[in-house]
Amino acid sequence: MEINIDYCNDLVELPAWLCEFLHLKKLNITNCHKLSELPEEIGKLVNLEELRLKSCTELSELPESIRSLNKLRILDISDCLSIIKLPKHIGELHKLKELHMKECLRLRKQLPSSITDLKQLRLVVCDEERAKLWGPFEEFFSNLKVTVAKKDINLNWLSKS
Repeated sequence: MEINIDYCNDLVELPAWLCEFLHLKKLNITNCHKLSELPEEIGKLVNLEELRLKSCTELSELPESIRSLNKLRILDISDCLSIIKLPKHIGELHKLKELHMKECLRLRKQLPSSITDLKQLRLVVCDEERAKLWGPFEEFFSNLKVTVAKKDINLNWLSKS
């Protein structure tokens, strides 16, 4: 039902056989800094409701096959520093309610036009620069809240005990 992979320093690519777990509902891959790509087979995870790829800094793109994740409600690509663009057909994620894309620093170009098909989308959490990308699409959404996340700079670890 759920797989969590966190701080796996030697994970370069997700094994395609992992996409055979058809009953998987949550896939959390976080802080796997060497992960550079997801297999095209990820589209087979048709029951996936949450896909969190937070802080996978080398991940450069999401495969187009994610358009098949018809039950996906939450997509988190926050701090994926190398993602340049969202998949062209992201609008086919009709159940998507939340998109977290804070600090996707290389994601600077216009969002794909299919974004207007995300009629269930209610929350986008991003930084100021990514919030500007949503401006041209505001008229297509009646209940969308674009939230600019505050930077969390915590230097408590520097204090002497």
